[in-house]
Parts: sequence; structure tokens; C-alpha cells
Amino acid sequence: MTSISSVLKAAIATLMGSSGSPRLDTELILSHVLEKPREYLIAHGEVELTEQERSTFDKLIKLRKSGMPVPYILGRRGFFDRDFKVTSHVLIPRPETEHLVEAALEWAEGRANLRIVDVGTGSGVIALSLAARLLEARVLATDYSAAALLVARENGEGLRNVSYVQADLLAGIAGTFDIIAANLPYIAIEDLSVLDVAKFEPHVALNGGADGLVLIRRLLTQAPARLATPGLLLLEIGADQGEAAAQLARAAFPNAAVAVLKDYAGLDRVVRVQLEN
Repeated sequence: MTSISSVLKAAIATLMGSSGSPRLDTELILSHVLEKPREYLIAHGEVELTEQERSTFDKLIKLRKSGMPVPYILGRRGFFDRDFKVTSHVLIPRPETEHLVEAALEWAEGRANLRIVDVGTGSGVIALSLAARLLEARVLATDYSAAALLVARENGEGLRNVSYVQADLLAGIAGTFDIIAANLPYIAIEDLSVLDVAKFEPHVALNGGADGLVLIRRLLTQAPARLATPGLLLLEIGADQGEAAAQLARAAFPNAAVAVLKDYAGLDRVVRVQLEN
């Protein structure tokens, strides 16, 4: 049977036990194959799939059953109000990162001609979300990975206030910035082997060294000379790293106001460093 409703039912059963959201995953994948919204699937359950559509759908369902995240299967992920291309060279954007963007936008309100750098931009979600809302700002997106920068460039097509530089954190980058934002790798290396996320997402974007704070620590040694006054530094962190990361930030910026922002689950998520005149 190849009707939309029967194919969905069979695929949901296939994904039971291997996905936490088998119905949602199945509907998203079939919508992708048919190039139709999910609402179409509900309203047109009797429509028959072509042989090619069924074959493509079955292959993608097998990938999902193997554990491949849905955004990699679809090749895209929503973040704020934009869709971003994602590939195996970049992390899948998480809703938690929106807290960092929101904190940056709140501080930027009423300030003009800001200079912003997004360190370790990956798919570009932070840099491009800020650039799209702060059109007078000059935004620099950096990443150690040339492949990741290619994805960010594609996602940023049409935004003229963004530039892209391959760099090791801030090394070799001139000037100071009003906002320094970073979602760097923060998973301890010994934890990578037991996390499902590490099976498909790039290790270079996950591996935070022995304690998960190696790259954050390195950036904090560079940032004091690169953050303007007034200025804002925002660092996404792991849920158990708030106290340790805040201590590192206070040591690097003894005259700044340092706070740990929580996500909607009440977990530590962003270290905020504010320098005032």
C-alpha cells in the first residue's frame, strides 16, 4: 500500500523505539520528499505515492532508524525565523542557542554601528540572526573549519553586512568588537563516546577537551584585548559548567559584570560579560 496515510502508519511503526518522536519525524521526512507542508499529509491521506517517492522515503526512514538526526536528513533546520542549511560539517542548531542571540539583541537595542564577531560560527546561526536584525552592524563570522564557513556563506546569501574569515578563535583578526559571541565546543572528550550526538555531528564542533572548557578558556585569554568598552561577551556553555565558566570569565574580566543566564529549562546556558564605561 502506498497511500500517504498507509505509508505514514508503517513508517511510524518502524521508528518506534529508535526515535523519541516517530510521528513528527515521519511527517517531516514525507513532507520533504513530497515537497508539501505537513498539513497536506493530513488532508490528503488517500493520495498515492509514486514508486520513486516511496523508494526515496523508505531510504530516508532507514537513515532515521539508524540514528541520523532529522535535520541532516532534510538538510536544513529552523532557527529564529530563518531556515538554515545544515550538513555533516556543522552542528545542528539548537533552540538553546537562541538565548544567546536574544541576549545580544537586548544589549544592542539603541546602539548603532556595532562591530560583532561570532567565533566558531558553524552554520552561521548566531552571526546571521544578528546581522538580519542589526542591519547597521558589521558582523564577522569566523570558524576554524573551511567547510563550515562554506555552509555559513550559503546561509548568509543576501546579507551584505556579514564577512567570513577562517581563523583559530580570534587569532590573526584585527580590531576590537562591541559584541563577541561564541558557541564553542564544550563537551568533555571522555563524554563524546557515550553521546548519541557524537555519532553524526562533527567532533571538531563538539570536543571541548578534558573538562569541556579548553576552547572557552583560550578565547577568554584573547577576549580582554578585543572587547570594546562598553562591550558584551556571550559564551554558550554546558548545563553543568555555569560556575566554572563564570569564574574563568571573572578572572579574565575583573572589572566586568559577569552573569550566568539560564535557558527555559532552568539550566545554565550562557555566560554574559558586560563591560561598561
